[in-house]
Amino acid sequence: TNTVTLVIPSLPLAPTTLTATASVVDRRNAKVKLTWNDRSNNETGFTIDRSTDPTFTGRNLVSVLVNANTTTYTTGNLSRNTRYYFRIRANGAAGSTAWLNATPFPVTTP
Repeated sequence: TNTVTLVIPSLPLAPTTLTATASVVDRRNAKVKLTWNDRSNNETGFTIDRSTDPTFTGRNLVSVLVNANTTTYTTGNLSRNTRYYFRIRANGAAGSTAWLNATPFPVTTP
């Protein structure tokens, strides 16, 4: 007889404490820096969503993938005086965690 060992990967732990901080770049542009706590050691990366729609279903949805063990991300130039909604989830071999919304939700660029 043969023995088979089956290893089932577990979901990574969801990130916590996602904070969004907006700053001015120039008279037309702003950026948002996101910071979070990575509680997992088995994620393959994180998905970050940005939208001007709080349900993340509108046409202004942008998704970005960042590497495992990352705890910050800064957007490219964004429009000033605009409300943006951000959320994050950890991805792993077994799937993805639930979404975590940023604080504040939304962040308004200055």
